[in-house]
Amino acid sequence: MLLIELLGPTAANGDALIAPSVTVRLLAAFSDKRPRTRPAQPIEALTDREEEVLLTVAKGWTNAEIATELHISLSTAKTHVASVMTKLGARNRVEIAMWAYETDRVKG
Repeated sequence: MLLIELLGPTAANGDALIAPSVTVRLLAAFSDKRPRTRPAQPIEALTDREEEVLLTVAKGWTNAEIATELHISLSTAKTHVASVMTKLGARNRVEIAMWAYETDRVKG
């Protein structure tokens, strides 16, 4: 119950339970230790812009940071993240990042 009380507001606000920078370091540390099976490829290929967004998500960037870096609106950044998530069948940003590492788009 105490854990729920502590994490409830964080989860309710949509905030990450683990800092994105920590998530990136964990993915990098474990990406070389996983058995190498070829990750599933999306049925529809990612666009060049989605590939750019994929890399920023894998770096742990927020939507606002992605928008600033790619010179797009926040709404457009969110749309691209959602599109990448849909094409990869990912449930969250961590799964997007995992896929980026597994496909060697990001080097550990």
